[in-house]
Amino acid sequence: MMMSNTLFKPTGNQVVEAIGLERIADVDPRLTRSHYFDSRLLTAKDLNRDQGYLDGRLREIGQALGYGVIDGLGLQIVDDNGVIKVQVTPGLAISQAGRVLELTKSLRLDLTATADITEFNGGAYRRIERALYALVIKYSEEGTDVAEAFPADLVSERRVEFDVMTEGVRLALVRLPQPYGQQSEIALRANLLGEWLGDPTAGGIVGEEAVGLGVLAIASGRLQWLDSELLRQPLRAITRPGDVQADLSRRYDNLLKTLLQQRPLSSLTNDFAATDYFRLLPPVGLLPQAAINPVAGRQGYFPQHFNVWITPVRRSDLEQVRADSMTLPPINLNSREPADIIVVVPLNNADYGRMAQLLEKPANEPGTLPLSLDLLRLRLFPVHNIDTDQATWQQIWDSLASNQTLHYIRRPLRAAETRLSSITLARGVPLPANPPASLPSPADTGLYRDEASIFLREINLYGLTGLRAPQGTEEEEAAMKLRENYDTHVAITRLVAQALILIERQYDSILYRSLWELLTASNVAGGDLPRLIALLQTDEARAKATGTAIAEAVAADEFKLSSALVTAWSDLAGS
Repeated sequence: MMMSNTLFKPTGNQVVEAIGLERIADVDPRLTRSHYFDSRLLTAKDLNRDQGYLDGRLREIGQALGYGVIDGLGLQIVDDNGVIKVQVTPGLAISQAGRVLELTKSLRLDLTATADITEFNGGAYRRIERALYALVIKYSEEGTDVAEAFPADLVSERRVEFDVMTEGVRLALVRLPQPYGQQSEIALRANLLGEWLGDPTAGGIVGEEAVGLGVLAIASGRLQWLDSELLRQPLRAITRPGDVQADLSRRYDNLLKTLLQQRPLSSLTNDFAATDYFRLLPPVGLLPQAAINPVAGRQGYFPQHFNVWITPVRRSDLEQVRADSMTLPPINLNSREPADIIVVVPLNNADYGRMAQLLEKPANEPGTLPLSLDLLRLRLFPVHNIDTDQATWQQIWDSLASNQTLHYIRRPLRAAETRLSSITLARGVPLPANPPASLPSPADTGLYRDEASIFLREINLYGLTGLRAPQGTEEEEAAMKLRENYDTHVAITRLVAQALILIERQYDSILYRSLWELLTASNVAGGDLPRLIALLQTDEARAKATGTAIAEAVAADEFKLSSALVTAWSDLAGS
């Protein structure tokens, strides 16, 4: 009787090769399965291969769905009969490896139970050292029950193996490299706000089979504090614009709520400056009501050089207002560059309808022009008139709950003109008691339909930077400076439009920083930007790569750019 040979070929496919398609086929040798037929001898290797195949396919589905927490898995500190424990609620998550991690019941972790910790870790840990730790949920596989393996020949011996491999999840602490200093809880958590943004694995420390649920601090074997938002990420297949800012916003809001609870315990008011605790703020977030006083025209939360407005919004519109600004860059409180901030006061529909009518600036007010309908002109916020609006804002403030948190947004690049009055606030500086009656509103400036206004209505820096979106945070900041400083300059807008036409998209990573440096190179209108435009229109420059032509012109002292940008232009020219 002849025996047939069973071949296992992990790197090819006979059918594909037979028809000559091997060069376009995509065969993954890791995802192979056994071919079953009658009279075939099966071994553990064959069955394990099939288990690996099914496991790989299931993890592919998980990876397609994304990475992060789907539902639940919340963390909180509880007092269990005098013992402080960390409670993890039931929930579901998917790891980077595609593992579905499900916790079906609440678990309470006693970090002081040294005997249990020693047992669970095979004696490796007798106590938890002082440090910062990530609390993670991770995939676990344990062998259970007993199965006897009989010898296959006369020389082998019987042996015992696990009968069943049981899959599940376990909770673990992963030590973080960030030092646990002597600062207060709030200071430490504030310093960690900007850590791991866009990288919930903390540089790979969490592991691809695990998902981070939060960060806790341990000293002297005891839990000091817990942050349930650090390292946590909602399920996300790909990172979209605004996702990183949303993570920062959740972390900040969570920390601010803790801060507002702790300050009164130390006999401190909640009227404080953000710089007392934070260096970085999300573009959208909460702020304490006590730091804002629209009746007196004062705010004490943001730096003095920031431009701050306040306006009511419908509570039902609040999430959309927040979403519109969520994609903007975070706010660096240490930067000397001013930022535009709008404090929004959410009201119910009835209160909003009544207050909005009182705050609305009449379009036919004597001595004023009709309000512009151009939705891109962000400078057209009506000016607060303290003689007529003070009582209205007092009513709005009286309707708010005591110590209610307000919302702020970084001014979006494109915002609709609502015709609602906004109060310009300056840190610690009240508005004049009797402003001049003849003071014109900024909303009435530059709205005559002359040639310049018509041009800017159709072509403006907001529209141009929207069509040619900045690449990266530094580019976004440079584009914002262009808009804030030159949004009403027709000549500058024409120059920028010409530059965008002449410069290829491969240079977008340094485009707006270069334009800003050229515009501010001298006190002459347009700076060195006209020289760049003239250069790029020459036949000699057209015969070269744009980056090469610009680098050579800077070397010839035709105009100036920083050495870092010149190097980048040269590098991108050769790419």
